[in-house]
Amino acid sequence: MSEQQEQAGRTHTVRPRWTWVGLLVMLVGLVLVGIGISLTTWTWAVPGLVLFAVGGGVALYGGLIYDVRGGSSARAQMQEVVEGREYEFPGAGTKRSEEELKQDVRRRWLDDDEQ
Repeated sequence: MSEQQEQAGRTHTVRPRWTWVGLLVMLVGLVLVGIGISLTTWTWAVPGLVLFAVGGGVALYGGLIYDVRGGSSARAQMQEVVEGREYEFPGAGTKRSEEELKQDVRRRWLDDDEQ
């Protein structure tokens, strides 16, 4: 029983700003690795590998694995990055009551005047 209670409180923090910054750093790292491979030199490849690893760490810190919200426009995602928003999502195996789910749906999807 205590295991269920422990799972109910687990959440994951998603930070879109950190996620996008990490992905961009990883992309720069991949470009440097590509340049290093095409020039057959470690001078470009090693910093590229380091940037790729650092970018991966930053993206994981930002919650890349848990950032699964869909349906938002590019403008909305950019606004989240600019404002530095953070979101909490329930962990895997989390169980919620039906009443809690209904409240969450109303809060997220229905306009204030429809509640």
